[in-house]
Amino acid sequence: MPPPSDSNSPPEQLLELQRRFADHLRNPEGVAAPEGPEERRLAIYRRLFFGNLNNLFSKNFPVLRRIVDDKRWRSLIREFMTEHRPSTPMFTEIGREFVRFLQERQPRDLPPFALQLAHWEYLETCVRLAEADPRAVDCDPDGELLEAPIVLNPTLRLAKYEWPVHEIRADYLPEAPLEQDLILAAWRTREDRPGFMKLNAVTARLLELIEAQPTSSGRDILERIAREMGSSDTAAIVASGLTMLERLHRRELVLGTRKPG
Repeated sequence: MPPPSDSNSPPEQLLELQRRFADHLRNPEGVAAPEGPEERRLAIYRRLFFGNLNNLFSKNFPVLRRIVDDKRWRSLIREFMTEHRPSTPMFTEIGREFVRFLQERQPRDLPPFALQLAHWEYLETCVRLAEADPRAVDCDPDGELLEAPIVLNPTLRLAKYEWPVHEIRADYLPEAPLEQDLILAAWRTREDRPGFMKLNAVTARLLELIEAQPTSSGRDILERIAREMGSSDTAAIVASGLTMLERLHRRELVLGTRKPG
């Protein structure tokens, strides 16, 4: 068995060099460069590291990027690099980490809706990049929506916001939150196209129950909603709910019904 290495062993020296190198790339003005690498090469790494994050965030959060001026945007990226420690090494999760950074650090000099806008844009990215394929879902696309368990689009995501995040753009910056929370759905169709839809509370509850009760028929779920609403006219709720299910089916939030067996 080889003897344990001391603090001056080559592996420990290499690890320390890597740490100093990474710390310098994150914060070149606050952390001195490690000895050894020439400045020309370090400058290339600094430029690439910052540039890659800048390009990635600009593509994943295009609306936020347009409404934040260049100087503040660059300083925001630098703050992320120096102050945030990701909880995952997966590069594909960097968008989620940026949203977490905004939530935890609450950077100054950003619009009050910045966090929720970033979350919505990240949600759009999640839907676009989701591995699930609506075309591969095994269901009956022409099944009776009231009489069988309903199958949802596996890329479907729901979120609630206090700001009209789906409408924000460079020439429309809301000054106050909405009087009532906004519920938005995002999904990807069988033709690989993005879909977005504003939902009311009842429709959002319908989709939540379908996901939570995958073996319940559409009728069972609508009858439960009628009970939750305290309605004495269950038949009217079921009829209205069927109309909504058919609309969701046309838009491909609902793909069909579960096949027998």
